[in-house]
Amino acid sequence: MLVALAGACTDATAPSSGGGTPPILQSFNHPGFDIAVYPGDATMSAWAHGSSPYEWAGYYLPAPCHRDVTWSGTRARLAALGWGFTVIYVGQQTWDGVADRIAGDLMPPFPSAARVSEGVAATGPTCSRTLLSASEGDAEAADAIAKTATEGFADGTVIFLDLEPMDSVSSPMQSYYRAWIARVLADGRFRPGIYAHRKNAQQIYDDARDVYTQHGVPGAPEFWITGGVGFSLASRPADTGFQFASMWQGVYDAVRRYNGVSATVDESVSRNSSPSFPASPTNP
Repeated sequence: MLVALAGACTDATAPSSGGGTPPILQSFNHPGFDIAVYPGDATMSAWAHGSSPYEWAGYYLPAPCHRDVTWSGTRARLAALGWGFTVIYVGQQTWDGVADRIAGDLMPPFPSAARVSEGVAATGPTCSRTLLSASEGDAEAADAIAKTATEGFADGTVIFLDLEPMDSVSSPMQSYYRAWIARVLADGRFRPGIYAHRKNAQQIYDDARDVYTQHGVPGAPEFWITGGVGFSLASRPADTGFQFASMWQGVYDAVRRYNGVSATVDESVSRNSSPSFPASPTNP
């Protein structure tokens, strides 16, 4: 979704659609896209109402490892256009395989949630593998909750914690996301979701289910899995090989053109037309 996946891209341009979404896509799944920087009202209008195959868009909250704020304040007008949503919070990362210099480029111009809660101004990096801890996970979950509420999303909205691909899940990372999930559950207004690479997905899912059990909550978060082969907009999330997948992301940095308007996006399919508002839990 961010730096770690930048090398796996597709540069094909899809033909402009004039006849709406093909029925097969509507029958089997719900395609959508995400793009880190808001593509603009003109693009979102041009791609709505069946002019593209997409039913939902990733909605990026300002977060420690996502400095951009251009999605903020767009929820109401996008909902009026009929868009579904996947609410995304890019927290701390291990940055496996990513140079410190590049990871540093993603640092936002505001202090980390932990430092804000302590009333201390940020003087160092706010997006760093050195910040992975349970206390940071707890504080950043509170930040994600507050920003989701500020954007006007309804109670029950699923907030997807973006966890970029890892060579292995470190103990600090494990502490971080377990605390993040626990805080969202304890708050109760919204629900946790996880974006993870397929090589890390099973361990994170097992940990998440354990956190749910500890809090007396049945099930596990909605899971958005990235990676794998054989993806198309006719795929289903279960085609990842994980029955707990509610979404599958399989195309990155693809140039798409619909209704005369182009944008470079990542593509996914979901079990729901608005993944942050599933009709029923994927993992009850």
